[in-house]
Amino acid sequence: MHIRKVVLRALKSAQRALTVEDLAKGPGVVVSKAQLRETLGHLVKSGHVAEVTPGRFAALEARNLATGRIQVNPRGYGFVSTPMGDIYVTARDMHGAMHNDTVTVRLFQRTRGLGRAGEVTAISERANAHVVGRFEKQGRLGMVTPADRRIHGDVLVPHSGFGGATTGQVVVARITKYATPGQAMQGEVTEVLGLETDPGVDVEIVIREHGLLTEFPQEVEAAAGAIPDRLPAALEGRTDLRELLTVTIDPVDARDFDDAISLERRDAGWRLWVHIADVSHYVEWGDVIDAEAVKRATSVYLVDRVLPMLPERLSNGLCSLNPGVDRLTLTVEFDLDRTALVEGYRLYPSVIRSDHRLDYESVQRWLDSGEGAPDEHAREMLVEFRECASALNARRIARGGLDFESAEPKVWLDAGGRPVDVTLREKTVATGMIEEAMIAANEVVARHMRDHDAPMVYRIHEDPEPDALAAISVILAEFDYPIKDVGAATPRTFQRLIAFAAKRPERLLINSLLLRALQRARYVDYLDSHFGLASDAYCHFTSPIRRYPDLIVHRLLKAQLTGGLAESPTSAMIEELEWLADHSSQMEREAEAAERESVRVKLTELMAQHIGEVFPGIVSGVTSHGLYVQLDNTAEGMVHVSRMTDDYYEFDAERFWLRGQRTGRSVRLGQQVRVRIVDAVASDRRIEMELAQSPS
Repeated sequence: MHIRKVVLRALKSAQRALTVEDLAKGPGVVVSKAQLRETLGHLVKSGHVAEVTPGRFAALEARNLATGRIQVNPRGYGFVSTPMGDIYVTARDMHGAMHNDTVTVRLFQRTRGLGRAGEVTAISERANAHVVGRFEKQGRLGMVTPADRRIHGDVLVPHSGFGGATTGQVVVARITKYATPGQAMQGEVTEVLGLETDPGVDVEIVIREHGLLTEFPQEVEAAAGAIPDRLPAALEGRTDLRELLTVTIDPVDARDFDDAISLERRDAGWRLWVHIADVSHYVEWGDVIDAEAVKRATSVYLVDRVLPMLPERLSNGLCSLNPGVDRLTLTVEFDLDRTALVEGYRLYPSVIRSDHRLDYESVQRWLDSGEGAPDEHAREMLVEFRECASALNARRIARGGLDFESAEPKVWLDAGGRPVDVTLREKTVATGMIEEAMIAANEVVARHMRDHDAPMVYRIHEDPEPDALAAISVILAEFDYPIKDVGAATPRTFQRLIAFAAKRPERLLINSLLLRALQRARYVDYLDSHFGLASDAYCHFTSPIRRYPDLIVHRLLKAQLTGGLAESPTSAMIEELEWLADHSSQMEREAEAAERESVRVKLTELMAQHIGEVFPGIVSGVTSHGLYVQLDNTAEGMVHVSRMTDDYYEFDAERFWLRGQRTGRSVRLGQQVRVRIVDAVASDRRIEMELAQSPS
């Protein structure tokens, strides 16, 4: 077991605060006192542990306090993300906290069915300075009703703060006074976006809800524009790989390309090169471009646009591995035997010239038909790459790695931004090939930094919470799966469930439920394992154009390779790694939520064109209010119990079904149904349905 887990377990189970000497005598401790002190230092910095008196340490959980950012559900309750896991907070225990605020919570005793629960005792940082919503004039006062249902309570606006807004318009209001138990929020209108039905306003609402940045400051654009087009004349310290056959493989609509691969067959296996754009050459820690990239932390891929982390001159230009042009890269070169065991590796700065810009769809067609590749050399490499990736996948699965199935909707819009169609992107051999190569490269880099005891930002995925798994067990029993108790599940348990579900109609639902039961992967500045990949060391290295942690890893790796970790500016960045990792994790969550919401808006708008039509779907949720049904195109709507008029249906929370009192007919989670679209309101992201046939 990792020393962090040993120390935390000892501190949590102790009846008093412990010293280093106490911990050194504990079971499972096989490290020096110096290593224990270093581990305790990391735990104190990360918020897991407090030094309650000089030299004596206790787990924060043992003091019934925790700090973190609160994520509020539209129904009013929330979860505080803390180092010890998510803490459930009821609506009445929010005490003025709003979505995304940083708060301190006092833990209650464990509550069955909810896991850890607590109440907000302090708000240390407000996340919402502005609210976007619908404006309504009421005499001399105005009222802004938040579009984001996670923000509860209207904003009252005095006449002097209308800002030219009229009833029915969507506005942005600056909060001038936060709500108290006896007083509503107050604010002033700072921007009028237009009517809800105006083209593009729906996505603008999502952007404002999540506080996303849409424009780069002038000084950032100027700094990017001042970077020379040509490569530096001297390429000293870089390996020249421009004669090596190299390709990029990305979605057909991708605009930036930050990874490329090369592959050669060797007698005993393969030599694989993974080339990643060397963004760190152009963006240095602390410069004006970097400061903006830190704020954003990630690119955001909305339904109708991309909000990049870096200015376009870098993201689509100098750093993009476009075909036929020389580009600076960092390369992971590793030798694999026929079973994909890494027998050796090299890490170095390089310069490449991509030969072909390939896309997943075309590569899949070529692999299926054997025809149509750009040239014979590329065809041979792709065939070998398929075999190599298959071996990488087999090795990863053999150690317990998970391969979840999912379907990502791609909503197609016309020139006016109106949805016209939706297609599903599912995993294929071609996408899997790139995925396996990137996972392997990320692991090589992570293990290299671990083995050299270098400062690092890792990507970790903690073991699932038992309470979350207990809820899944009930569902699996209802579906009559061979594994019904996953209370202490290992990755291999999940593997068996995914494999069993693969050919069943509820496969995507089961995959989704299993994913929800897992904790979220996140970035940290210490080493820990990755449950989903069954990896002992993992990081994000392969997408520095669109993810800030990858850019951090590039800087750390280059400094480690040259012995410059103690030199400025890298040394200054190292002091901020904990904060940068946490900030990147939070911004990743916000970006993912915005991406989902933007797709949901357009899916709802698309279904509004099909009122009265009948579609097949699967029951994706059951509540006392009714059923949630997901259509084949991933649009999800609700069948309210008031529309189930053939009987009086009662909710069985234990079995996740609604059962007719008179007929005994039931509708349960995962059941296939046919539904009629009754209403769809894009501004509310709400689709109303009714069953097109009585439950069987």
